Amino acid sequence: MIPTTPPRSDLPDPAPAPPAAAARQWYLRLVSNHLGRGPYLDVAGVGGVLLSGLTRLGPASGLAGTDAEAASMRAGAPGCPVYRSVGDLPGPAAALTAVEVLDRLEESALDTDTGPGGWLRALRPGGHALVVAADAEGRGRELAGARWVPPRVPRGHVRIREILVEAGFEIVREGSDGLTRGPYGGVPVVLDPRTAPARAQRSSGRLTLDPGAGERAVLIVRRPA
Repeated sequence: MIPTTPPRSDLPDPAPAPPAAAARQWYLRLVSNHLGRGPYLDVAGVGGVLLSGLTRLGPASGLAGTDAEAASMRAGAPGCPVYRSVGDLPGPAAALTAVEVLDRLEESALDTDTGPGGWLRALRPGGHALVVAADAEGRGRELAGARWVPPRVPRGHVRIREILVEAGFEIVREGSDGLTRGPYGGVPVVLDPRTAPARAQRSSGRLTLDPGAGERAVLIVRRPA
């Protein structure tokens, strides 16, 4: 049974944060191994951190939900074009990244340009996307108990998968980032054997851990050809 946390309305709205360096490197390796050569489109990437990394793999641009978000992405990824709507894109993307974007989207916003409906429209037929979102029913949530800070819109892996299928995506691969946000109890993270699978997965650059095994749901999806 997952321990309870205070009602979401009683908690401050967490400010979006860019992925940590180790997570960012793993996401880029997943892109390289599972999404192909680009051109890439990073959606609502906080601070342009992932967008900047994508430029090492191929042509990359960004899609932002607000003018402020667009300015932040441009500042973090100098020289990368960042667009404000799918209609502004010069052409469809071959691959797309949406890291912790669903965590900020209400159900009513899922078909907007920065939601799954927009991702589908932005991708070429047969194009792939990497989707990462906090897993409100995962092992990390369970171990954290009342210390778990939910995102703006908490969802479990099953609902995240449902949203992507409802938007029209095919699920290619699904899993978890593993236990990456310890400590989980009184054991330092580097000495906690429960965190070893996550480190091994990151080292491999693959997606090997089962859904629900960690902090975030991680899915590779495809727009049907």
